[in-house]
Amino acid sequence: MPLNSTRGAGSAKGFGLTAGAKKFEGNLDVLVVAGGGSGGSPFHGGGGGAGGVILYPAIPVTVDSSGVPITVGAGGTFPAVGNDSVFGYTSTPLTANGGGKGGPESPQNGGSAGGARGGLGGTSLGGSTTQVPSMPAPLQPFGFGNNGGNASASLFPHLGAGGGGGGSAGGQDGNSSAGGQGGSGKDVTPVFGSAPQSYYGPTGVTYAGGGGGSAYQNSGAGGGSGGGGSGGSDSVAAGAGTENSGGGGGGLERASQGPTSGNGGSGFVLVKAPSTATVSVSPGTNTVTSTPSGKFAKFTVSGTLNIS
Repeated sequence: MPLNSTRGAGSAKGFGLTAGAKKFEGNLDVLVVAGGGSGGSPFHGGGGGAGGVILYPAIPVTVDSSGVPITVGAGGTFPAVGNDSVFGYTSTPLTANGGGKGGPESPQNGGSAGGARGGLGGTSLGGSTTQVPSMPAPLQPFGFGNNGGNASASLFPHLGAGGGGGGSAGGQDGNSSAGGQGGSGKDVTPVFGSAPQSYYGPTGVTYAGGGGGSAYQNSGAGGGSGGGGSGGSDSVAAGAGTENSGGGGGGLERASQGPTSGNGGSGFVLVKAPSTATVSVSPGTNTVTSTPSGKFAKFTVSGTLNIS
């Protein structure tokens, strides 16, 4: 059963794969980031929620000859939520939930949730996170996701929409002056080390920033750190979430600046193995980086991790 909600019957001996002969038994550090949700559009669209994040240091794993299946979730293309990313096991996968879409319809829940539409004449609420924050001992993956921002209670003058939730903070509320900033993303340096590292990618060490909320006759709000797209205005188009960051898309203010909101950024999976391990990935689009502290397998598309 996926670990986004409940734990299977694991033990401190690790999660077993039983299809073939055992090739590796030990601890891995695992980061799983889902695809971000699209922003809302039109009009007065809320920011898209970032993809959920699972950060699991020192997970005990037993891997057989079939390897570990990895799923990388695509970002949501308007008007859609983001897709889940999965570090796969036979019975107990680690699943990061795709980000929720921003309003104008009811903002959708997700790993991090979408922000609410502005300008409804009363406060409208952002969506709620579905990413469970932690699991029972002794094996504890840690999930990160936050709620979307609420929308302005004022019809005029600026109709500020809520920002999408991010990996470390909820989306900010929109108000009568501006849209809400997207929630900030999750910093992973405590587990994977400080920048620069070749495997970190386009947003450095922070991932899953929420999309910014739009605003009428004003600047749309910025996306959250970690790849969130910026919100639009009556003169500026909405920005997309950064690819392979899990960032949410920015909300669109007006159809003339679109015709759609910003799409969510795709997710990724990063695995750190001991430096003594032999690690390979498929397909070749994915990469393995060797460092003195370990070997880092980064998946930007779905594939298989082989380790011995």
